[in-house]
Amino acid sequence: MPQPPVPTYRVEYEPSRGSWLLTGPVGAKGFLRYVTARDAADYACWDARDTGGRIEVFDQQRRLFRSIVIEPAELADSGFVLPSV
Repeated sequence: MPQPPVPTYRVEYEPSRGSWLLTGPVGAKGFLRYVTARDAADYACWDARDTGGRIEVFDQQRRLFRSIVIEPAELADSGFVLPSV
C-alpha cells in the first residue's frame, strides 16, 4: 500500500513585514506569521506530530539553515481504551 506524501513545512524570513513566515499545511490560507523562526518551527513540529513531516528553515539570506524530519507518532491512529471505574 503506497504511503501518503509527507507534508513539507517551510520557515523563511519576510523582510517586508519583519516577520517569519511558516508555509505548508497550516492555517486557513496555508501560511502563518511569527515573530521568531523558533516559534514558527515549534508550531510546525507540533502540527506534524501525528502524520510526520519535513521542516525546512531558511535564514534571513534565504539559505537553508536546517532541515528537520519529524517521524509520525506511533499511536497517532490507534484509539485509546481507558478502563472504566
